Amino acid sequence: MTRSLADVEIKVAPLSNRVVLARFGKDRSVALDTRDAMSEFLQALVQYAFDGKMPEHGDVREIEFGGGEERFVLSIVRTRQDG
Repeated sequence: MTRSLADVEIKVAPLSNRVVLARFGKDRSVALDTRDAMSEFLQALVQYAFDGKMPEHGDVREIEFGGGEERFVLSIVRTRQDG
């Protein structure tokens, strides 16, 4: 059995509303395996937004993505937790 990265996708699990890594077989509508990847996804997003550097408190970055009529802007702000 040959496995490749083409069989692995980042998805949102409908029941948990979490980002997961999912492995698919021939039927692309049914995942064979899933693993919660929410923390890794968000950490990678922050690293991407801040060029791999730890942002200072109050630093803001915006990421634009999409195309055509579906354009999005995601703002990421490092905040300080009080208490």
